[in-house]
Amino acid sequence: MTPSDLSAAERRVWEAYRNGEECVFGAVAGPTSSDWPLPDADMGDDWGAERTVRAEVLARLLLGEAEPVPGRTPALEVIGARITGPLNLRGARVDAYVDLRGCRFDDRVILNDANTGTIRFIGCTIDAVRARRVRVDGDLCLSTCRIREGVILTDAQIATDLVLHGSRLTAMRDGRSLGADGVNVSGDLSAHGPFHAFGTVSLRSARIGGRATFYRAHIDAEPGVNARGHRHLAFDGAGMYVEQTLHFSDNFTATGSIRINDARFGDALVIDQAEILRDPTEELFLWRVTARTLSLVLVPDPQGDIRLSGAQLGALTDTPDTWPGAGRVSIGGMTYTVLRSTSPMTLRQRLRWLANATPEYEPQPYEQLAAAYRASGQDEEARYVLLAKQRRNRETLRLPGRIWGYLQDAAIGYGYRPARALAWLAALIAVGTIAFAIDRPTPVKADEAPHWNAFFYTVDLLIPVVTVGQEAAWNPGGWAQWLAYTLVLLGWALAGAAAAGATRVLNRP
Repeated sequence: MTPSDLSAAERRVWEAYRNGEECVFGAVAGPTSSDWPLPDADMGDDWGAERTVRAEVLARLLLGEAEPVPGRTPALEVIGARITGPLNLRGARVDAYVDLRGCRFDDRVILNDANTGTIRFIGCTIDAVRARRVRVDGDLCLSTCRIREGVILTDAQIATDLVLHGSRLTAMRDGRSLGADGVNVSGDLSAHGPFHAFGTVSLRSARIGGRATFYRAHIDAEPGVNARGHRHLAFDGAGMYVEQTLHFSDNFTATGSIRINDARFGDALVIDQAEILRDPTEELFLWRVTARTLSLVLVPDPQGDIRLSGAQLGALTDTPDTWPGAGRVSIGGMTYTVLRSTSPMTLRQRLRWLANATPEYEPQPYEQLAAAYRASGQDEEARYVLLAKQRRNRETLRLPGRIWGYLQDAAIGYGYRPARALAWLAALIAVGTIAFAIDRPTPVKADEAPHWNAFFYTVDLLIPVVTVGQEAAWNPGGWAQWLAYTLVLLGWALAGAAAAGATRVLNRP
């Protein structure tokens, strides 16, 4: 029986609910969420009593006041209504299917601590959505909605998907447009463009069982900077877990910083063709992120900071244009097995990347890059990276250490260019052989001197410890004596550099 206190529009909704049928006011804008347009901010201003329904009437229906028609499954499917007053279902159990399209809510929707089946708001204007700790045994859909004071889904549990396609969210007083800290979505979270959030999208400690996708989405943080002098957060996903992939892709844009510290991704974190870090006060925080793949491909010439310290990655995919300038990248402690680039990056560019990311010398980033080159079979590149590491380290040493470093570098490239030692040895032997052939030393004991050989005499001077009997038997004089002393010293220096380099290379991890 229909209550007598209902208006004509409310009686239509009441009977449609009992019969499990749609109740349509006005024209149908689109049959599905993908077809429904974003409503104008003033949608419903001119709607009169013929399509106005009190929110309390909808609550009475969902709380079981209306008996369904025998043989029918009740469902609240309303299109094009103006709904007055707050729709308050706090703590309620709602078993009926809820599908509200193209409706204007003059007040907020309250679902805190409720237990519901699938709920769909499509193409609606809503004052605010408050759904702390809601349990949805199905989808929660807020597609192409205009929500004036944001959405709260703190600690909500959603059995399948959370859908925010094309919606436009305005910030709450605390600066967040979507507050979904601790949300647990068993399926996918999707917020595809023209999804536009004015205020922080917060998913701290969220758990997503499938993918989280923000294709073509746009997020604008609060204007201005925080107490640290950095832009306010556009996205906060600290501690979140995504079983598959998080996508900020297909011209995703954000004004403000992005924080995804301590997050884990079962597959990948993909930031691809993303327009972010356009201001020097913006930061991308990826501290201690864990992912099989990190794809970081930004719109060229980013101005902000990228923080990757402690990240643990299977593969890192980037491009030369991804990385901002010196002092704006930190990668200390970041590990990766495979290194890829969507545009070829030369070894010189990679070394510049390391130098920019380590204003103060750190050995680990160099060792990590060398390991990645070795894993891909590029041993020559790996050796050059380790040589660059030694050169960076040399600049941190005191003067004696720097001098010894320059000697090792010139002699054998710190052990990574062993052919240099042979070249130096051959050159010095050639110089000595020619010089001593011109100015032959006198024998120490004329009757005991071995047959004179300028080549083996030079070798005897140059190579420490090993002797062929020439050095002790001949006594050079004048300039030849000074040449002999010089060759002895150079031989010891060359041997020391070779020994140090060999030890370094053999002890390489």
